[in-house]
Amino acid sequence: MAINWGEAEEKAGGNFKDYAPAGIYKVKVAGIDIHEAGNNGSIAQDFKFAEDDSFQYPKATHWLSFKNDNWRFIHNRSLMMLLGASKEDAQKAIETCESKGSKENIAKAYQQTYERLIKRQPEVEIEVWPDGKYSRADFTSSSVRMSHPDDEPYQGGSNDDVLSSGDPITDDLDVPF
Repeated sequence: MAINWGEAEEKAGGNFKDYAPAGIYKVKVAGIDIHEAGNNGSIAQDFKFAEDDSFQYPKATHWLSFKNDNWRFIHNRSLMMLLGASKEDAQKAIETCESKGSKENIAKAYQQTYERLIKRQPEVEIEVWPDGKYSRADFTSSSVRMSHPDDEPYQGGSNDDVLSSGDPITDDLDVPF
């Protein structure tokens, strides 16, 4: 069988870039994936960064912790402010998300809220460091930073989709962005 390798590369979405080597980078936030991680009901907020001409970047994982509500409120306010929201707008958005009742509905509301905020593709500073044969990243801002180069990686289990459970949340969330 003769294969058209040029066509195969084009349709396979080739041109994969290497992950950035260890260092500090200015990048645009391209997306977020909020999902259940592991077997204990932890909810990960995986911030994804846009590739540039040279590299792709590892995600930065932050947690939507339901063990300490006040930490969740303050941490997410700081994340939203880092992504360009004013303190007042972030607080209003968090109050809207938190009013959705169940853990699943709150997670869905945060997903939609962050998606709206990230549409602006805010630029942030991240640090990338090696972690075995892979690499990790986190925001450099001390207001939100959760991991450091010498931290042990999270040994989570399944990636159950917490957003597929709970009640539907309409697109008309009353958030200021």
